[in-house]
Amino acid sequence: MKTPQPIAALILVLALVACSKSVANITTSSTGEVIIGMTANGTGSGMPFDGVVDQASDLDDLVATARGDGAEGLHRGHGPVRNVLEEFLGITHDEMHMFMEDEGLNLAGVCERLGFDPENLVESLTVSFAPYIEQGVDNGAISDDEAPLWMEQVREGFRSRVYWEG
Repeated sequence: MKTPQPIAALILVLALVACSKSVANITTSSTGEVIIGMTANGTGSGMPFDGVVDQASDLDDLVATARGDGAEGLHRGHGPVRNVLEEFLGITHDEMHMFMEDEGLNLAGVCERLGFDPENLVESLTVSFAPYIEQGVDNGAISDDEAPLWMEQVREGFRSRVYWEG
């Protein structure tokens, strides 16, 4: 006897749901230590930064990109920093979204759920934007003396993103 097509489709969907991954069985491959020497993608997800710092206003865009897009809620537009998030958290982008959507966690909450200090993520993200600030110095957009001030603004932008409650 052949199963009718709509019932077969329903059975397939139920089987997929039963086998789907839940946050309860997500494991990390990371230690949660600060990542040094990794550059974030920097661009994407509708963020203002174009990937090149050749004028001071580009650093304003970089800080805005660090902060993320408030319209994206907890997600904040991960494209510019996705590579760093995946490396630091040791989980896939989809798994990170599961924590955010299924448990309503911000990035700090995801860190804590995985047993990591959220400040290590803030620092990893901040350091990942350092090459862009160095590029600004190299291109004459800012002075060596201004670079630490911009790094602190980037750090605060990332801190806002990681602890976003919005």
